[in-house]
Amino acid sequence: MAEDEHAYLETPVVLRLTGLPYSTLDYWIRTGLVEPSVRKSSGRRRARRWSVLDVVCVRALKDLRDAGAPIRLLVAARKHLQENWASRLSAQLLFWDGGDVVYLDEWDNLVSLVRHPGQSAMKVVALPVGAYAHEVEGEVVRLADLRAQRAAG
Repeated sequence: MAEDEHAYLETPVVLRLTGLPYSTLDYWIRTGLVEPSVRKSSGRRRARRWSVLDVVCVRALKDLRDAGAPIRLLVAARKHLQENWASRLSAQLLFWDGGDVVYLDEWDNLVSLVRHPGQSAMKVVALPVGAYAHEVEGEVVRLADLRAQRAAG
């Protein structure tokens, strides 16, 4: 997805979409964690202008921070989002496991962003156990049904 230089969001919209207080966003800008890429503020009269990628990053970072992720992990998550925006952001899933930020790669492996960048953290397999049970229950031969078949046959 190519960024349209004429498409942007201003800070009040960013705050509304992300749920971040202005003071936190301002702090993150001053410390270099995030910055608007369309137009940075160069004075009181010039509003900051944010791209879609900028806002997605801010929202993801806010959610990770709310979950307890430290700032150093937010930096890695931001870098990952920025580097992978064009290639496959729509398929990006970030996970916070309490100690690392990991993402789901194209082979459905969880890959570390911070502790061991680029290394597979684990393979996740989701098993639909309830569906298994429903399928098996449908194949159960009931003793009463078997007796009825023998009696009829």
